[in-house]
Amino acid sequence: QHYFIQSNLRMGEQQGEVGLMTQLRNMSRRELFIQFCVLVGFVILCMGGGGIMGAITANDFGDDSEWYMSLKKPCFNPPSAVFGPVWSILYLFMAIAAFVVWRSTTFKEQPAPLVAFFIQLILNFAWVLIFGKGHDLFASFVEIVILWIAVLVTMILFFRVRPWVHFLLLPYIMWVTFATILNYSLWQLNPENGDSD
Repeated sequence: QHYFIQSNLRMGEQQGEVGLMTQLRNMSRRELFIQFCVLVGFVILCMGGGGIMGAITANDFGDDSEWYMSLKKPCFNPPSAVFGPVWSILYLFMAIAAFVVWRSTTFKEQPAPLVAFFIQLILNFAWVLIFGKGHDLFASFVEIVILWIAVLVTMILFFRVRPWVHFLLLPYIMWVTFATILNYSLWQLNPENGDSD
């Protein structure tokens, strides 16, 4: 009986996915255009916002930053060139996940998942400013721990909408976990940077 129930649940999810594809095929051009605009909006919000944060802190990270280069770093600190491409991919996955959730529920019907998404996105951008501009390793560590929790909550809420969507955020939370460990290590190795200079 347990196997029968699980089989029915899997079949229901598959039928739901087929139903979504059928809905997309049956949409008018106007409806498809709206869907496309929303997707582009999420991409611009995530990748564009990340790009703006990157531009604001361009001289505060990597080899161009005297402060960053002066920090003692752990052996697992990645090359500076890695951060840009990784975040670009993660922001794209985040945008797609948010679009799928919006497409499945809309903001009015079930606001909690997207509210959580926007909160974690704001925390994401805030960390860049605290770490890059503020040069406060302790505050940035506290903030990224809060960010990690917000990402986890977002994943759980996304899972409740569409179980497979949270997989798009899995690389994100893995990277934030790594960034949290890295931030903590930098703070421990550079205690004099525990307060804004």
